[in-house]
Amino acid sequence: MMSLYVRNNELLPCGRLSAAYTGVIRKGEGMFSNRYYEFRAAILQALFLILALSAGGCSDDPARPEPEDPSLAVQLERLVEVRGIPGALGIVMQDGAIIDAGARGVRRAGEPDTIATGDLIHIGSITKSMTATMIAILVDEGSLSWDTKPADVIPGLSGLVHPGYAESTLLDLLRHRAAIPADEDFASIPGFTGTLPEQRVKASLWCLQQASPVARGTYRYSNAGYVIAACMAESVTGTGWRELMDSRVFGPLGMEAFYGWPTEHDAAQPSGHEPAGSAYSPVEPAIEPDSLDFIEPAGFVSMTMEDLAAFMKLHIDALQGNPRLVSGEGFGILHAPVGDYGCGLGIVQTNKGMLYWHNGSNTYFFAVMYILPEHNVAVAIAVNAGGDEAGLMTHTAAETVLLGLLDQVATAGKNFEGNKACILQGNQRGN
Repeated sequence: MMSLYVRNNELLPCGRLSAAYTGVIRKGEGMFSNRYYEFRAAILQALFLILALSAGGCSDDPARPEPEDPSLAVQLERLVEVRGIPGALGIVMQDGAIIDAGARGVRRAGEPDTIATGDLIHIGSITKSMTATMIAILVDEGSLSWDTKPADVIPGLSGLVHPGYAESTLLDLLRHRAAIPADEDFASIPGFTGTLPEQRVKASLWCLQQASPVARGTYRYSNAGYVIAACMAESVTGTGWRELMDSRVFGPLGMEAFYGWPTEHDAAQPSGHEPAGSAYSPVEPAIEPDSLDFIEPAGFVSMTMEDLAAFMKLHIDALQGNPRLVSGEGFGILHAPVGDYGCGLGIVQTNKGMLYWHNGSNTYFFAVMYILPEHNVAVAIAVNAGGDEAGLMTHTAAETVLLGLLDQVATAGKNFEGNKACILQGNQRGN
């Protein structure tokens, strides 16, 4: 397998994975048990800091195997045929266009229906960057400001917020620096009633009265923080989060997102799966209680890979100075890292430029996206299976495709420069 490694900010390929990576991507506990994988800023370093590399490559071992074929088709095939993943989808972008898309495997283990490139797939916490984008639009519209505090706009909060959150802002929430508890900080959560927006008001009120586990400004990945941020958006607009996403983000981009599992939209769509020994067993959406649907702004969207590509392109364009939907200033805030995290995006500096990424899972699907705007490339791969192994293999496949794509870009650049030099030499001789 090939993985990525950052040494002195250099993005390099690595020929084998360290056991230290195993288990870094894990299920959340407590409040969001069986709901979302926890994304940590530290996961990026765990993902990349795999093995110490010499300046000349990954290893001095002459027996190290040659890097595998980095094509998307081969990586999807490996996920299914070698790793046993039921179904895998992927997409590759370069220069603002989709240059490759693929699908391999089946929609449901044990059944013949093959997964297709146009199928829906659950993207989990990748939804966070979409929620953050919608909120940036509301800031541009003047409905919110980055400095707005939850008690400023959520009804019933005034005078009830725990002192640990008193100064926490909307921007803090999106950067996971508002001191809001992480998944494991909750032993349990009460049931909330009413519409989903009403449940988010009640959940925000309950959460913001709990003791703060860390000081404001400390990174602590919190799904609850995105619930509160979405509640703020709903409170100032009088519009539900789903409708805000459709009207501000998905509709304008021509995307057709579905809220929930693919099979809740259409029973023939890909099923989620959980590890069952050396294989994967299909599970039904009913395994997730409806009482947790209010958490959806943190990661409850399904969409096609083509639609995910449309969203990635929105951010690539902005990073290259061509903002749409959100102002340049707004995108600047979304893409400004504090540590290794911006607003719904992991961000790290490498020798290939700034890398923007996120993963997501409800523990029964897994998805990851990587964006390198300096090279105008992006890769996303998603599978209809959860668990540590599925997450690890999906990351590895996406990294392998990304590194291969960068090699192609570099080779094309060298060929272009070589051809240009030959033309110039020929012109000089002709003169």
